[in-house]
Amino acid sequence: MILTSENPPGVVTVTIRVSAYGQAGEHWRDVLSGPNHGGYGKIYIQRFGANLRRYLSCYELRDYYRGVTGANLDECPGAMFIWTTDKPADVEAIDAIDNQKLGRKLGNELRKYPQVDERDLWEVRFRFE
Repeated sequence: MILTSENPPGVVTVTIRVSAYGQAGEHWRDVLSGPNHGGYGKIYIQRFGANLRRYLSCYELRDYYRGVTGANLDECPGAMFIWTTDKPADVEAIDAIDNQKLGRKLGNELRKYPQVDERDLWEVRFRFE
């Protein structure tokens, strides 16, 4: 289960129930917990450029897991986000079903917060249960 709420205006709190997303939930909790979102600073929804960010995050590891049944590369924070530090996304091979389930639910929940252009940013604060 993923819940979102806006408070204050322009800031979205995303609460992820870790147990509902298996390895993906654990990966996101482990990476983003702690001070400053695990060292990523402020995180913003930025759909523009997501495909390029996903490619750049996963490119070097793609051949290691090609053909591994049931494995997906999961980048955290995901490609639909940008952040205020130079820390690269953490990429890990995890269960494909867990990864796709979390990604689909997170993407659907965040559609409530539209972007008109690349300057239209929503800050995201992650919480984990």
